[in-house]
Amino acid sequence: MPLSVELGTPSAGRVPIILSGELDQSNAGLLRDAVRAALHLRPAVVCVDFALVTFMDSSGLASIVAAKRWCNDAGCGLSLDALSHSMLRRFHMSGLTELLGLPAPPP
Repeated sequence: MPLSVELGTPSAGRVPIILSGELDQSNAGLLRDAVRAALHLRPAVVCVDFALVTFMDSSGLASIVAAKRWCNDAGCGLSLDALSHSMLRRFHMSGLTELLGLPAPPP
């Protein structure tokens, strides 16, 4: 399933990015482009919604790490919302939970 990336309506300093489909090497640039576009709006927080993400490879993880760095540089937060158990485990297994401020997945 191809990735759909939608920049949502900013509200209360938050800019949502809604993802749907598979986040992989062929389309990770779409997420990076959306984060850059969100940062132009000078949000307090960029919120990436993972509710409809069915797969993510290492390119997707790298895009999230880049987004975190860009948000830090811009003085705003990055929130990863609606992470499934399997997505949370993927971040945990990659050693990224602390960097991204995520909880450890339940056993």
